[in-house]
Amino acid sequence: MVRAFLILGLCLLAGCNSGTSHLPNPLSLPGQAVATGLENAAYNARRARLARYVQHHHAQIIEEIAAGNGPRISTVMALADVPYHRRPQLLNRLREDIALYQTDAEVLVVALMVHGA
Repeated sequence: MVRAFLILGLCLLAGCNSGTSHLPNPLSLPGQAVATGLENAAYNARRARLARYVQHHHAQIIEEIAAGNGPRISTVMALADVPYHRRPQLLNRLREDIALYQTDAEVLVVALMVHGA
């Protein structure tokens, strides 16, 4: 009986290594929860600012996408935190799908947030 418990204990301890695991260290969970909460709050605030701006200036933003530049499209890319080096490529992609963004401002917000940092 003692031998069975010893083997079971060794098997359980063999699973406790410092390598990759799908289970996090239980001691780090409270810190991770706080960090995740802060990250989510920052993301949600950024997305809300962007959504308000897009709703308010939707027609002008669509015109600037079609034209290929403008202050409002620059502002929405800044609000979405799109890296500078990716902005021309994103503008081209938005122009290609402009019919989709003309009908739904929320889809434009999602597209911008996906490309944001």
